[in-house]
Amino acid sequence: MKFMQKKYPLLVSAIISSVIIVISLFILGFFGLKLSVSLGGGSRMEVSIEEGVSINASKNTIIDVLHEHHISIDSSFVEDKYVAGVDDETEYLRKCIVIQTAKKGISDEERAQIKADIAKALNTDISYVSELEEITSSTRAKDVLFVAIAVGIIIVCFFVFGWIRYSLFAGLSFILSFLHNIILFLALIILTRVQLSVISLIFTLVMSLIMSVILVNIFEKFKDASKLQANEKLAASEVMISCEKQVVKPYLIILAVALLCSVMLLIVPANYAKIASVSGIFACLVTAYTSLIIGPAAYASIIEVRDMNEKARLSRNDTINKSIKNKIKKNKQTNN
Repeated sequence: MKFMQKKYPLLVSAIISSVIIVISLFILGFFGLKLSVSLGGGSRMEVSIEEGVSINASKNTIIDVLHEHHISIDSSFVEDKYVAGVDDETEYLRKCIVIQTAKKGISDEERAQIKADIAKALNTDISYVSELEEITSSTRAKDVLFVAIAVGIIIVCFFVFGWIRYSLFAGLSFILSFLHNIILFLALIILTRVQLSVISLIFTLVMSLIMSVILVNIFEKFKDASKLQANEKLAASEVMISCEKQVVKPYLIILAVALLCSVMLLIVPANYAKIASVSGIFACLVTAYTSLIIGPAAYASIIEVRDMNEKARLSRNDTINKSIKNKIKKNKQTNN
């Protein structure tokens, strides 16, 4: 943290955040938001695999065919299902590969072509391959409303806690930091055109809570340090940086471990794992950025502005008092 030994780069940080958010809004306006199947729905197909045929090889073949039709896979899994035989009506228990994609609005002609291409690539009967059927989101409007209300309650709780425990400015800093963490994370998701999924939202909410815990520890240390006589002449930002250095090390280790785990997920070939990986990376970076710079800097800056206004007010009062005393003195001299 040598780059901020004297003061927080609040202006530069605010500009960076604002630019990212504004660009993401333009991208959102032109291209929309990419949602996963769990949030925005999509299409689904099932392929029955005959006994003795490799599941993994068949899955890779299906994915390759879909990629040729410019369809990316959101998730895939295997389930047991009773399927009617080709030559009779007897149902056999077989492994079925279920493929889900966020793509919707696929034409009937393309559906039929995809079905035929998969059957041909697997060298299986076409009846074992279902067409891509559109599915709705598993997330209901009621669930979204519940999460939004829960997030709002959490923000209000941290605001009230910060106000009571420290000051009104600390409560406002909590609100600013929490909203900044969530909005900047979503901006990065939009900017990189990564699918927004349920796991992405879980990542950012968990990391926002971790960010709030980090701020509580920094503000607690700042509260104690501000009472020391040795820090009376120091600016609030200098005291805040000193306090931050004393408490953030264990949290940086936690964030570093979480970041490493997220990066390691990139080697998993599944699409949902890559989405989780990118979401985890963004969540860790944004949390570190907000908890180490934005939150403490906002609180320190507000306090410094308040102190400057208080000094200016006292200075004006001193000037007025001196002026009054001089007038009284002159009047006395005149009377004498």
